[in-house]
Amino acid sequence: MAAPLDDVCAAMLRVHEGRVGRDNAPLLAAVPGAGRLMGGAVLRGGPREFTLHYGGGPAGGTVEVGPRSFAMQGGFKFRAEYEFAAHPRGTLLTYRAVNVAPAAHRDRALVRFQFWLGGRLRVGLRGALRRTGRIVGCAAYPGT
Repeated sequence: MAAPLDDVCAAMLRVHEGRVGRDNAPLLAAVPGAGRLMGGAVLRGGPREFTLHYGGGPAGGTVEVGPRSFAMQGGFKFRAEYEFAAHPRGTLLTYRAVNVAPAAHRDRALVRFQFWLGGRLRVGLRGALRRTGRIVGCAAYPGT
């Protein structure tokens, strides 16, 4: 991203109790498969660990925020992790999709396919880059 690390982190790591949106946990809309659920989502807890509630219902996941990191874990099989670091051209955003399914489910074809497809399409990183660029007001592009 063509913006300084501190500016990007200030914009993207704003997380507090309350309704999820552009000014609260904006990276949640970029998490593959989660963005569509964020319309009525609310965060409770803090300041570093939150529970995520969809539409006023029971907890549907967790959110963790660090000085240069953001993670969301929903259900029992998927965790999205974002890390921000200084880069000569501005800020480097690294995205990881982590399989956190219990051992009995980890090797199921559908779980393996989900992570293979996510890696091939780089869905999480591209979504996060587009959203970050819009919010911070800078160019955002995949690295080589």
